[in-house]
This record gives sequence, C-alpha cells and structure tokens, in this order.
Amino acid sequence: MVDQFLSAGWHVLATTRHAEADGFDRSNVRLQILSCNVAESAGRETIVQYVAEHWSEGVDCLINNAGYGQAGPLEALTEEQIRQQFEVNFFAPVLLTRDLLLYLRKVQGKIINISSVLGFVGMPMQSMYAASKFALEGLTESLYYELSAHGIKVCLIEPGGFRTQFADNMVWPSDEKQTSPLYQQQMSGYRNCLERVRAKPGKNPDEVARIVVSLANRNSMPLRVRIGDDTRVLYYLRRTLPQQVADRVLRRISGKILESK
Repeated sequence: MVDQFLSAGWHVLATTRHAEADGFDRSNVRLQILSCNVAESAGRETIVQYVAEHWSEGVDCLINNAGYGQAGPLEALTEEQIRQQFEVNFFAPVLLTRDLLLYLRKVQGKIINISSVLGFVGMPMQSMYAASKFALEGLTESLYYELSAHGIKVCLIEPGGFRTQFADNMVWPSDEKQTSPLYQQQMSGYRNCLERVRAKPGKNPDEVARIVVSLANRNSMPLRVRIGDDTRVLYYLRRTLPQQVADRVLRRISGKILESK
C-alpha cells in the first residue's frame, strides 16, 4: 500500500516492527519510516511526536491497517492471547486515532480503517479475530457520525480473502495437545481448509491498496467499502436473507470448514 500512495504523489509516514525486512525504498524523499509497534504506547508516542515535529500543519489521511489473526477455540486461548488480539486489532487503532485527531481536524482529513469480512460475519476458530474486527466496525461507524461535523471523513474497508501473509502469520494456541480430541479434529480441519485455499491462485492484494488510495484522493467516502466477491456474498447472506435462513447457511459453511479433509 505504501508504494501505491507514493506513486500517487503522497508523502507517507509508514511504521514497521521489522525494519530489516520491510522492503521499503528508503531513497524516496517522500517516505519516512518509523520502526515502532503501534500496539504499544511508546510506539504510538513515537508517531505522534514525529507528526508534531514535522507535520504539525495537519495529517491528510490516517490508515489503520495493523492486525493479525488469532486462531483456535476460545477454550484453548490464554488470557494473554485474547488481550493481545485486541491490543493490536482494536486498541492500537483506537488510541492512535484519538491521539492524531488534532492533526486530522486541522485539514479535515480522512480516517480509513481496515476491517475484514469477519467484521460482520463470525466464523469458527476465529472468535477473537472476529470480535476485534466487530469492535473496530462499531468504532468506525460511530466516528463516521461523530466526526462529520468536524469535517473528518471516516471509512471502513471490508476485504475478503486476498493472497497475503495473513494465514502464514496466524497465531494458534500454545498447547493444542491439551485441548479435547474434538477441538484437535476441528483445528486440523481448519488448517486443511487454509492449505487448500493457499494452494489455489489467490487474489492480488494490490486491488485493496488501489481502492484505499482512490478513497484517500476523493472529497468524500462511504462508510463501508466491501472488496471481493466472497465479502459481498456473505454480506448479502447476513443482511438480506431472513436471519434463520442466513444462520442455517453459515452454520453449514462453518461445519464444512471444520470437517475439511
């Protein structure tokens, strides 16, 4: 996404936790990279300090896209794992947005939060990830109305499955062997499902980046933008069909995922 914004002529402040392997072109004078963790208060303070010193006239657009997936049954997750999922996927964008609102308000800037298809549909083995994205959706919708009078535009991106490193970086329970045989069977089925998906040609995530850049360049933005046929189909199921019908369909899909061989 950084490259797409640079190609569109933007000045970009990017953050990374792994500076040695981020792949950014540091020769570009319109790119500033900060090595920090937005899920930690010190990391967010580093960002705010840089903005105060170099971009005090205002921030045109804030993109909250840090996140990872915590997989596995709730019963097998530790309190630390549960809290960390929310620290990264929810509290980091909440607190960074709060701390940068002063600079966004100066230029009537934009906030774009990256959610997921699991921001409006829950799936097995993804309860904590879905919960964190559901929370992000509620935050974003509230800010869409709350900040309108201040001239700040807010948008929520709901991408479906794209070929990224999301599945590779997914975190699983630390001791799966301590779970029940049924949970172990379900986790095995879910892993097999992920492997089959990864074996197929995937959708290029550049599509998501192009849409985000396009939204950032517009004068106005819708509250929600769904990207991908899978997202649109699931949205139709959840929002258009009678609830009992949608629930039966999604329960069948969930069962197939967990029984995958």
